[in-house]
Amino acid sequence: RRGWGEKLLGRVPRRVGDRPCLWLHAVSVGEVNLLGTLIEEITRRHPDWECVVSTTTDTGHALALRKFPGMSVFFCPLDFSWAVRRTMRNVDADLLVLGELEVWPNLIAIAAQLDLPVTVVNGRLSQKSFDGYRKLSRLTRPMFSKLSLVVAQSPEYAQRFIECGVQADRVCVGGSLKFDNVSFDAKCSQVRSLAQLAGVRDEHIVWVVGSSQDPEEQVACQAFINARQRFPSLKLIVVPRHKERFEDVYQQLAANPVQVRRRSQIDQALDAGQWDVLVVDTIGELRWWWGLAQLALVGGSFGSRNGQNMLEPAAYGSNVAFGPKTSNFRAIVELLLTAEAAECIPSLEKIEAWLLRHLDHPELGRAQGQRAQQLVRLHQGSIARTVDQLLLFLPHHQCATASKHTRAA
Repeated sequence: RRGWGEKLLGRVPRRVGDRPCLWLHAVSVGEVNLLGTLIEEITRRHPDWECVVSTTTDTGHALALRKFPGMSVFFCPLDFSWAVRRTMRNVDADLLVLGELEVWPNLIAIAAQLDLPVTVVNGRLSQKSFDGYRKLSRLTRPMFSKLSLVVAQSPEYAQRFIECGVQADRVCVGGSLKFDNVSFDAKCSQVRSLAQLAGVRDEHIVWVVGSSQDPEEQVACQAFINARQRFPSLKLIVVPRHKERFEDVYQQLAANPVQVRRRSQIDQALDAGQWDVLVVDTIGELRWWWGLAQLALVGGSFGSRNGQNMLEPAAYGSNVAFGPKTSNFRAIVELLLTAEAAECIPSLEKIEAWLLRHLDHPELGRAQGQRAQQLVRLHQGSIARTVDQLLLFLPHHQCATASKHTRAA
C-alpha cells in the first residue's frame, strides 16, 4: 500500500522555516474537499501562516495533492507512539485540526505531552459512535478530555462530545461546514467544462445518481430505462462512491439495453447521442457533476452507509432526493425535509415512481430546488465561525516560534 513508511514509521518530510503552522487532517475525499474551504479562509486572513494536510486514504491523498499544489501533503501516521512522535517532530505544527471525528488515543496523548492543541472542526458524533465511546468510557474519556476545542455541527453533537469527556467550556456549536463548501452557480467553469466534455445540451434532462452503492446503480438504471420510453431526452449520470467499484458498476450497467460510457473514455469530440448512461470513474468531480442535474438522487442512503452529502445538489437548486437511511446527516436532512426542500424516497422500489412523477411535473422539482437553495444560503457562515475559534489557539509569530523551541527542547 502507498504511504506505508509515513503511516507506520512517521516518515514525513521535515518542515522547514518557523512560520506559524496548522496541521489539518482529513480522512478521505469528502473531508479533503471540506477542509479546502477552511484553508482558503485561514490563508485569506493570514497569508504568512503555513498549512499542511494529512489524509488516511489513498484517494484522499491523491485529491489533496491535486487540490493543494505546493502544500505539504502526507499520510497521517498509524496510532503507534513511535510513528506519531516522529510525525509531530517533523511537522512541528502549532495546532492540529481534525476534520469531523478522527481521534486516536496516542495521537491525542502525545500532542498533549508536547503542548500541541488538538481541535475537532465540523464535529459530529453519530448515535452509533457515541454509544461505542460510552461503553469504553474508561479508555476513551481521558482521550476526549485532552481535546482543546470541539466546534460541533449541532447542539445535539456538542452535548455528546461533552458526555464523552470534553470539557463543556471547550465545546461550541459552529454549524456544518458543508453549508459553506458548496457552489450555487451551475454555469461556473467547472460545470460548463463537464457539460461540454459529455456533450450535455440544454434540451437534455439530466438525472445524477451520486455517491452510490450497490444495488442503487442497477435499480436507478432500470428506472431510467423505463422512464426513457416516454422521455427520450433523459440522461443518467452515475457516480459510484468508491473507486474499487468503478469497473463492476460499469459492467453491471453495460449489460442493460442502453449505451453506457465511462467518463474516463470520453473526450471533447463526443456527441451526446453516443451515450445514455455515463459512469463517472474519476475522483473529486462529483460536486461539479451535481451542477448538471435537474434530478439528483444522493446515494449511500438505501443501505448501510447512512447517507452522503446532499447539500451540494441542493445548493445548485436541483430536485434532490435520498433514501431513508441518512443518520450521518440527520440534522441536515431534518432541515431539508421541514423546509420541503428535498424528498425522502422510502425504498429502492419507489425510485421509479419518484422519477416519473417529477418528469411528469417538473415544476414541482423547480420549486423544491429554489427552496433548497434558499435554505443553504440561510445556514452559511460556519467557516468564518470555525476559523474565529481556531485563531484563538494560534499565537503571534514570535510566540509561536518560542513555543516551538520549548516543545523541541
